[in-house]
Amino acid sequence: MIAPAATGSAVKARAPMAPASGARALIARALRRLGPPLLALATLGVDGRAPRIGETLESAPTREVSGTTCVGANDLARLLRATKFWHPEVRKLILRAGPHRIQLTAEDPFVVVDDGTVALPAPVMPVGGELQVPVALADLLPRDSTLARLVFDPRRRVLVVAPPSGVLGSARVVVQEGRTRLVFEADRPEEVVVVSRARDHFRVRFGGFFSGSLPDALPAAALVQRIRPIGAAAGSAFEMAVSRQATGFRVVRDTRARRVVLEFTREPSSEFTAFAPEGPPGPRDLRVVVLDPGHGGRDAGVTAGGLVEKDLTLALARQLESEIGRRLRVRVVLTRTEDRDVPVEARAEIANRARADLVVSLHFDGFPNAAAGGATAYVPPATYSSAGFTGGAGSLTVLAWREAATRHAVESRALGEAILSSLELRGDGPILLRELLPYPLLGVDAPGLLLECATLTARADRERVGGRAGMAELAETIADGIQAYQRNE
Repeated sequence: MIAPAATGSAVKARAPMAPASGARALIARALRRLGPPLLALATLGVDGRAPRIGETLESAPTREVSGTTCVGANDLARLLRATKFWHPEVRKLILRAGPHRIQLTAEDPFVVVDDGTVALPAPVMPVGGELQVPVALADLLPRDSTLARLVFDPRRRVLVVAPPSGVLGSARVVVQEGRTRLVFEADRPEEVVVVSRARDHFRVRFGGFFSGSLPDALPAAALVQRIRPIGAAAGSAFEMAVSRQATGFRVVRDTRARRVVLEFTREPSSEFTAFAPEGPPGPRDLRVVVLDPGHGGRDAGVTAGGLVEKDLTLALARQLESEIGRRLRVRVVLTRTEDRDVPVEARAEIANRARADLVVSLHFDGFPNAAAGGATAYVPPATYSSAGFTGGAGSLTVLAWREAATRHAVESRALGEAILSSLELRGDGPILLRELLPYPLLGVDAPGLLLECATLTARADRERVGGRAGMAELAETIADGIQAYQRNE
């Protein structure tokens, strides 16, 4: 929660601003003038959340028979949940799966499926006492809810039962007139999400199982220089290295054609989204990380479903302190270690006295709409003017209270992208990045962000973070993002 809420309140204001009293009213009015968010990284699913795939996809091995990729009839029946009926006198095997009937004949390329006949590229062959069926049959079977959908995975050479989230096909690369397009056939184009906008780590997550292949080599003129699959808790994700010559990108979701087009352009255009600002290359020097558990004392923050924000932020900070300390050689400082009030000015002073290299203010969100969920990161906008006020001898530069945070806007945004990317790939989205100066970062002279780690008014989020295991996983995920920010590979 960003703004202090009334005791027992489950909902908070979305805009991060200070209480409007006295001098703070000026800050509040200035924050309100910052306007709407500049980038919404993701909105997913019917209920606003990416579907999770909690189990390993069922699969069967394949083998080459006379140059044709085949699957054993027993494995085929298992994947289809079919009953087998063997008729040795005519060398026919009948599979019954729900209302469907599939008739296979040894040494025959024709297969009877329900009331029709389909032709395979090669005959069904008996090998070692079992019929071997060309995997091409998978694409010729009926598509309905009574029959499992089978997909051949060319990378692992297995036949897979496709998940409910559908299938993602191979990437096709088109280079034309200063633009590069990556075209994916996708069952659910509406679920594609740009997870990170950095050129060196441009990340995209799709809904569905990736059953295709990636190009072995990209054209020399392409603006995408490399693409590789990366892990994701749901769907399929890829990381790309984009040329510095690219000025922007856009995502075209064609639900009618079931296709997603990622398009990159060399020429600036208002139709394209800019890439994230980039700092110097190479690892970042982190020596001190400050964690700011939001709220405390009389300020409970969001309360919902028996969970209290001030308690969760402190528990998460302690978990994260341990996780960061285990991974990185840094000193971790907490702005509070117990349930007490800490004024925002004191929190900034703690961070500055510790000479923080990075500050993460931890919060949890809440909304009147119980369907809203996910995580949001607030980072300072890039409005810094480097002039400041310099003493006569030039030995002292005095920064406005506000400028201290905004001069680290580029690094703060990189931190936000790294942490949100980690959350999205773990299935903790939808995610949102907003360029608004959060009140807890006023006066903080270091890169930082305010992170709404989850939404307590959303039941799915509460169930995910409410227990000890969920809090530990959340700490690991945020630490993954901080580590990625530090490596800056």
